[in-house]
Amino acid sequence: MNALADPHTYGMKAVGEGVAVAADLSAAPKRKASLYADPLSWLVLDAVEQALGACGGDFTPSDASVKEAVGHIAVSDQCTTHTMRQLAEAIPAGRISPLRFSGANPGSICSLPSQLLGFSGPTMTLSMPPDKGLPPAMAVARAWLRQGSATHVIVTAHRADASGHRVTSTLLTPDATAGLM
Repeated sequence: MNALADPHTYGMKAVGEGVAVAADLSAAPKRKASLYADPLSWLVLDAVEQALGACGGDFTPSDASVKEAVGHIAVSDQCTTHTMRQLAEAIPAGRISPLRFSGANPGSICSLPSQLLGFSGPTMTLSMPPDKGLPPAMAVARAWLRQGSATHVIVTAHRADASGHRVTSTLLTPDATAGLM
């Protein structure tokens, strides 16, 4: 599948990357008690955790002060379509829990990992294909890093095709050698 654009061209460096795949979102496992989160949110969480684990000693997820400044941008043209379809199918029954609507919010694919991992930096979800959404996502990540809105930014891209779903999360920091700061 397609890879992220080279982050060095944006004055950032990738310090960790994670990839999570699922053949079908209906079968994606839920790891925590959030019955209404879209299955893609759990796949994004898996990829983000892998990216954090792959960054070596450059990032300490248990450090609360570091977590406060982690931003996250997710790019997907499907976002929470799976949950939206389930809501639509439940309408004829006449009863839908209001809690299900929070899981249908497209931003929840980005907010669930931030909530469960304790990140409180800026977040953004671009509901568009990654090929079109990654360039602006990288520009926003660069701006957040340059302005000090975040010390680290995770850029997540979701792609789906006949073979299944693939989520790639990349943990970015400023690249001092590229003159970002």
